[in-house]
Amino acid sequence: MTATQQTRCRHCGRTLRSLKSVAAGVGPTCARKIRKATAAQAVAHKPQAIEKAVELIEQGGILPLRGRRVFAVVSSDGTRTYKTAAQGCTCPAGLKGRHVCYHRVAAEILGLAA
Repeated sequence: MTATQQTRCRHCGRTLRSLKSVAAGVGPTCARKIRKATAAQAVAHKPQAIEKAVELIEQGGILPLRGRRVFAVVSSDGTRTYKTAAQGCTCPAGLKGRHVCYHRVAAEILGLAA
């Protein structure tokens, strides 16, 4: 990282200083909040949905659109984007509504970590 280049936390927007934080894309405080929120969601959702939601967050595939409520998410294959919130999602699984999609789980985790 050069002196003129600054990397910001994907979660809160603060400047990241350590190389570990820059590589992860989130600072240590936000990472701790996300881990705590993930643990809280473990009892409410399927383990596969939690794993995919954590992967989505780690890869930066979920970005806030309006505050910490509505997010833009990328599909598994990276070809489509959807809008999601803790209450619903525009992905095919979210529209069917039989199960909670991993996009919604990721939105819930980030909402709890805020």
